[in-house]
Amino acid sequence: MSGVKIKMEERYCIVSSYSEDIQTFVFKVNQLLKEGWTLSGGLSSSSSKIFQAMEKK
Repeated sequence: MSGVKIKMEERYCIVSSYSEDIQTFVFKVNQLLKEGWTLSGGLSSSSSKIFQAMEKK
């Protein structure tokens, strides 16, 4: 089971996971980039979790 979660609305989403799921996290972010999403800011982390905000124009 993937530990990556995606909270998605029409034009904005946040991808999050625990650091041990970094490979799946990177795969999901790349998938969204291929679907037309763009990065919104840099990667952030807190308490072994990582986050990436993305937007779709």
